[in-house]
Amino acid sequence: MKSVMKSVTTLIAALSILVLASFGCRPNESEPVSVARTFAEAVRRGDVDGMLAVVEHPAVDHLELVAERAGDQVGGRRGIEASEMLQIVGVDRTVAVADAELLEDDGERARVELTMTDGRTVRLELVWEQAIAGGDDSPARAGGWKVRIPLPSSPTLDADPLAPGVQPSGA
Repeated sequence: MKSVMKSVTTLIAALSILVLASFGCRPNESEPVSVARTFAEAVRRGDVDGMLAVVEHPAVDHLELVAERAGDQVGGRRGIEASEMLQIVGVDRTVAVADAELLEDDGERARVELTMTDGRTVRLELVWEQAIAGGDDSPARAGGWKVRIPLPSSPTLDADPLAPGVQPSGA
């Protein structure tokens, strides 16, 4: 009976490792590394929604604003989702993450280096975000480690042309 229990325990442990590996996680891997792997895998698959799930909230908020403006540009005839504003192109779908290393983690920011199967390395910065409770107009958002995406700095994106005090171009 003892050997049967040991075999079952070994089988369960092996299956747990297999399941973790299939989801891009490794046993004892830190959360920032796991999130970086998830992001890289979503990019590799061309999965915009999967990528946005692990991107920092300000970047997603920016995409939602741009999507709303794009909807306004077509006369509001159609609502445009933030995920429609991105298209992942030029990614070799055969290149995956071979190794990942946590370079730095101070509890608020982390840096992860991904080594790809083609030998290239990619460094990602992650930030810790608190969960956001959903209100009347805003959806709830999960907290945790998120990949930092640099936001564009453009007066045409930052200024609302319909806001009071903003002059339309050419006026």
